[in-house]
Amino acid sequence: MSKKKQPQRKTSPARKKGASSRRASPRKTTPSLPDRLAATQRMLQALTQAHAEFIVWGEHRALLQRLLALALELTQSDLGFIGEMVSAPDSAPALRPHAIFPLDWSEALRGYTVSKRPAAGGQRATVTLFDAVLGAEEPLWLKAPARILVEGNPAANLPDLNHFLVLPFAVADKPVGRVVLTNRPGGYDATLIEFLQPLLTTCGTLLHAWRNDEHHRRAEQTLQAQQQQMKKLALVAARTHNAVIITDAAGVIEWVNEGFTRITGYTAEEALHRRPHELLYGPGTDPAVISAIHQAIQRGEGATFEMLNYRKDGEPFWNHSDIQPVRDEHGRLVQFVSIESDVTARRNLEHQVAQSAERLQLALESTEDGLWDLDLLTGKLTVSPRWLDMLGHEEGLGETSYRYWREKICHPEDLPEAERRMSRHLQGHTPMYEFEHRLQLRSGAEMWVLSRGKVVSRNEQGRPLRVVGTNSNITSRKQAEERIRAFIRAIPDAIFRMKTDGTFVDFKPSVNVNDRPALPPAEFLGRKIYDLPVLEILFQPTRNAIQQLLQGSPVEIYEYPVETPGGVVHYESRLVYSGADEVMSIVRNITERKVTEENQRRQAERLAAQVSQVTQELEARQAQLIQSEKLASLGQMAASIAHELNNPVGYVSSNVSTLATYASLSRRLLEIALRVEKALGAQPPAPVAALLEEAITLREQEHLDEHLSDLDEVLADTREGLARIREFVLNLKTFVREESDVPQLADINKGLRMTLRMLRHEFRDRCEVICDFAPLPLLRCFPTQLNQVFMNLLLNAAQAIEQRGQIYVTAQQEETDVVVRIRDTGRGMDAKTRARIFTPFFTTKPAGQGTGLGLTICDTIIRRHQGRIEVQSEPGQGTTFTVRLPLFDDDDDDEGPFH
Repeated sequence: MSKKKQPQRKTSPARKKGASSRRASPRKTTPSLPDRLAATQRMLQALTQAHAEFIVWGEHRALLQRLLALALELTQSDLGFIGEMVSAPDSAPALRPHAIFPLDWSEALRGYTVSKRPAAGGQRATVTLFDAVLGAEEPLWLKAPARILVEGNPAANLPDLNHFLVLPFAVADKPVGRVVLTNRPGGYDATLIEFLQPLLTTCGTLLHAWRNDEHHRRAEQTLQAQQQQMKKLALVAARTHNAVIITDAAGVIEWVNEGFTRITGYTAEEALHRRPHELLYGPGTDPAVISAIHQAIQRGEGATFEMLNYRKDGEPFWNHSDIQPVRDEHGRLVQFVSIESDVTARRNLEHQVAQSAERLQLALESTEDGLWDLDLLTGKLTVSPRWLDMLGHEEGLGETSYRYWREKICHPEDLPEAERRMSRHLQGHTPMYEFEHRLQLRSGAEMWVLSRGKVVSRNEQGRPLRVVGTNSNITSRKQAEERIRAFIRAIPDAIFRMKTDGTFVDFKPSVNVNDRPALPPAEFLGRKIYDLPVLEILFQPTRNAIQQLLQGSPVEIYEYPVETPGGVVHYESRLVYSGADEVMSIVRNITERKVTEENQRRQAERLAAQVSQVTQELEARQAQLIQSEKLASLGQMAASIAHELNNPVGYVSSNVSTLATYASLSRRLLEIALRVEKALGAQPPAPVAALLEEAITLREQEHLDEHLSDLDEVLADTREGLARIREFVLNLKTFVREESDVPQLADINKGLRMTLRMLRHEFRDRCEVICDFAPLPLLRCFPTQLNQVFMNLLLNAAQAIEQRGQIYVTAQQEETDVVVRIRDTGRGMDAKTRARIFTPFFTTKPAGQGTGLGLTICDTIIRRHQGRIEVQSEPGQGTTFTVRLPLFDDDDDDEGPFH
């Protein structure tokens, strides 16, 4: 079908004379996020322009060639083609190239093979790359297909293929063709495939439309060129994935395609005879964009905009709209054609990219490393503010030079090695530049840095153009390493580092010149200890120690002797797990320690005999000390004894005085009676009546009858007081008397009650004593000594109560022990005091009010009974003393546990 003469268009980059040298052009690094946005914009603009040109001109090959060249440029690929899937009922599927760069090499794909995944239980098969391209139903990317080395192979004249990408495209779920790209540095990924999706859609649309156009061209050769062009436009618009809107010159919709319905939700019937803004605009649509569109339509001009539109269900979406005017042969404006695309995904991606860029910028600003960028052609060195701050320079010095760094910043002693390593990296011998060295600060001090860098750009000849890197401040680490090295040097012992299989890795000799290793280091480093017969004495100990370390032991220690011409030398080896598959052995000469230990052993034997003798003396003195403590306790008891004696003595004295008065009255009455008797004689004379009257009056005035009746009660009270005095004195004698060395059977409850009675005066005004005594068996013990323990503990409990409180005394049997607990509600003790209460001469009382031996003696007495005394106390929570005394069977010998 004939076409209008097309305007002259620029030659595709793939068709230019210099296009064949494109593979040698300078490589760019992976585009930054802003570069990706620019690439996306370029791609979308090119696709929109291709749609428009195809609609206008109907020529697809030049458009596909131009799109292929753009895809190669944006993806940095070397080779590529766009092919149409061609199949006939009687022939195998084939690829018909429509756009190729740099030459027709689609058939050369048969010269490469790729592995095909095996079926279940089968073996991996090999197919040609051509067959893999034809059979790809999803995006497929491969690494380095293998070349078939056969003479005359069409692949022989092509460069090696690597990172091979196949992108199938279809229209209405029907396969249309393939886009193939190869040899991109770094390979292909899902992000790049997503980026190329609009290209695939456009290629499918163009090829599909071209097919239909060819079909209609052959069927309607008699139609006019303008009618054919309009039909092609209608067909492309109807089939394209984009929305197409055709309006009249006033902007009223005359026609929409299926893409419009799919994108907006409005059917063609709902859209006809309405204006686009009535359907698509909403509260979020930019008024400035709306105004610009209206002005362009009023002027009859085309316009391209991106704005927020709304679907029929109210869901917002970003719409890319390309509005172009249509004029008749006379130049009159008759229609507007708008091709619209849903670019919501791209806008979201741009938003995410912006956020990622912001986070990247924040990360760069917050990093502790200094960043540098060296232009190898100009020598310009661009650095980050952190780099300047590390070296103490002003922030304005954002650019400097390599020469300045070389002469003023890098330490002269480290410069040769730094340049050597950089040179090796620039020549491609190392994957990156890495070196720890010193930098000279502006203040004159030095700083250690770990410098890392990598070439990020090369020219077409492979010459490096740009190096980017970081400097990390490692001064603290270097100082720590130097301190560790100094520490290791200061260790006088020999240190061996070995693998867990016994292989020696490293060695530090002992500072003692006499402790030389059995072999020179050159003869044992790199060898296993078990392969050195001269060290046979260490085989089993070392093997056992390593085994224990592998099982979790923190350290293993063993000793071994070595025969030397000067005598036996003793060594101690300490093994620790020092890292993955490594142990560290520290070997120390302990000969002097061994000699000292032997001397100490002999001295210990001598001391043991002396201690035995001294122990006997101490036991005798201990008995004296206990008796002395008893006498010291009697001083505290004196006031209590005086008070206890005063009460009974007081009322005894009072009763004695009363009895004396009664006796006086009795004597007067007796005298009167005698006088009466003398006066009466045989026959009492008349005056007897007066004397009798006087006697009666005296008896009545002095209540002699009552006195005589009270006399028995007074005497009974006197007898009771005297009995109490006798009991108290008897208990006192029992408490203070010395006892024999033979233990006796005693009732612990009875001893507690007696001690409580003796201390009754101490408790009366200060505390309440609450007792709970369970029945107990008789205990073989020294009763007087236990009474002394109870008395000391009770006195301490009473003195710990500052105002008014309680003392709880319990006695019970727990298994084979008699347990006595004395708990008070006093001020309690802290941990420091608790730790010292049994220390001789330690006391919390003021000077002169305590000997500091009370609890010491208590502990000694309880230990003598093979028991134990425990204390629980917290400040403000009171104190509990627990005395545990073991019971012994009667079958034990007389002395029981005290022999």
